[in-house]
Amino acid sequence: MTGRLLELYGTPMANIVRGEGAWLFDDQGRRYLDFLSGIAVTSLGHSNPSIQEALVDQLSRVLHTSNFFTTPAGLQAAAKIGEIAPFEDAAVFFCNSGAEAIEAALKLLRRARPDRPKVVVLAGSFHGRTFGALSATMQPKKQESFKPLLSGFIEVPLNDVGSLSRALDDPEVGAVLFEPILGEAGVYPLDDGFAEVLIQAQRDRGVLLVADEIQTGLCRTGEWLGVSHYGIVPDAFTLAKALGNGIPIGALVVKPEVGATLQPGDHGSTFGGNPVATTAAVAVIEFMQRSDIAERVRHLASVVFPLLKPLAGVTRVEGRGLMFGLQLEAPVAQEVVNRALASGLIINAPKTDRLRLLPPLIISEPELRQGCEILGSVLEEVMG
Repeated sequence: MTGRLLELYGTPMANIVRGEGAWLFDDQGRRYLDFLSGIAVTSLGHSNPSIQEALVDQLSRVLHTSNFFTTPAGLQAAAKIGEIAPFEDAAVFFCNSGAEAIEAALKLLRRARPDRPKVVVLAGSFHGRTFGALSATMQPKKQESFKPLLSGFIEVPLNDVGSLSRALDDPEVGAVLFEPILGEAGVYPLDDGFAEVLIQAQRDRGVLLVADEIQTGLCRTGEWLGVSHYGIVPDAFTLAKALGNGIPIGALVVKPEVGATLQPGDHGSTFGGNPVATTAAVAVIEFMQRSDIAERVRHLASVVFPLLKPLAGVTRVEGRGLMFGLQLEAPVAQEVVNRALASGLIINAPKTDRLRLLPPLIISEPELRQGCEILGSVLEEVMG
């Protein structure tokens, strides 16, 4: 008898055997400059020594208990997240992925707003592939094969203030679930005016704001959270991806008065908050704090934006920090991705005419320039 991987991800781009800093290495001896960071996961680079040391130490102590117990790592991770949260006394639920964090958030909303069960979500949003998260993901291609999905989600076009205002007029709307920057869709930021309507709804109507910070959180945009660019203080937010720098972990972070609506037994996770994953989270946040990664990202963003704007075939560059969406004048994004890979650069094509770049936050300025040069050469080849 034999076993194999279920084919859900298409043809593998390479067989990776090692990573170091901003670089990945395959089994053929080729190296790649990683401008995707495992889809915004390895923000602090591959094989980061600080994180490795913390993990090795924890692995020698205990790998798992259960949620009948606490561990020093779990308590410390919750405390560290509280330090970066935009509200006091943050309450944290740990799970194993971003999708699980969204599922927890959806259950929270049912408890917190039982008479207002409808949730406004954004067109093009992505919140995960589990059933509740998929129901909130407004991407028809991902949803179609799995209908009927959960009901109660109202779709609003991104940055359409009129449509948002009309949706919020529905007395059954109790919450808005949103990404500060639509990541999987291709990196589309909220407009300030759209964000202001969200703030007003929270203040005047008691609408709960849940920020999906799974891709934007932890300094990716140059702030600890993407919502900080807009002055939004969410009632809850989700983290994952960069929180473990490659170790699976997710978190739902809530204001204490909102979190108190969930009762013991309402939700849980066998592996959520395990000491290995939470050790990684502590190491990530402490590294970001002592290295002032947010300021570093702001500096690197000021370097790279001018390098991206004049590239051949690029009509627009959107994003914040080290999170970029490049609009192309022709639907050749996948060809650009393939040729970039052959040239030693990893990037992503969320749409046929859109590129997404998510380089590690620890990348050096010369490496950043090198990646832009490779991309520029590839675009010149493809665009003719």
